[in-house]
Amino acid sequence: MTAEGIAPRRKRGRKITSAAMAIGAYIAISIAVASFPAEDLIDAVGATNAYVLMFSLGMIGGFTTFTGIPYHLVLMSLAASGLSPVALGVSTAMGVMLGDSTMYLVGSKVKSSMPPRIEATIEHLAERMARHPRLVPPALVTYGAVSPFSNDFVVASLSMIGYSYWRTILPLAMGNTLYNIALAYLGLYAYDAIVDWF
Repeated sequence: MTAEGIAPRRKRGRKITSAAMAIGAYIAISIAVASFPAEDLIDAVGATNAYVLMFSLGMIGGFTTFTGIPYHLVLMSLAASGLSPVALGVSTAMGVMLGDSTMYLVGSKVKSSMPPRIEATIEHLAERMARHPRLVPPALVTYGAVSPFSNDFVVASLSMIGYSYWRTILPLAMGNTLYNIALAYLGLYAYDAIVDWF
């Protein structure tokens, strides 16, 4: 095997190691949060500040692409401690929306520095979306409502192709609101079972 064949394997190994470390850290933080009793969290933060905390965690989670903080278990824990699941879900979704807005701005600025191959892919995506404009908002609501992953890739991609800010952010915010309210209700009714599972 030549030296050229060894170098890509090392890079791939480093990428896999980095990804495994990020996933491990995410799981470790999630387990640490899950082991913290809900009542203690409310005592430490306070009931009113819990909504601000969830807004902040949602905003940070909405802005960070692959290193998102695991706000999901905090949301479920706060709902299990007796706070309003609807208010928690809405405050979290508004934070995510603000983080996504920042990512939209970043995506619009990055477009000019993309390699030609990626620009061609972006143009192809724009053409496909132009052929089916009615499908995009429902698809964004659905993505926001069912996906536990960050919206950053979707928001940045739509920003790069010149898709409208409001047509991007509002459907995602509606979907994220539904997702976070459902997650809060899951915490309200099944938090103990979920914590025992960890």
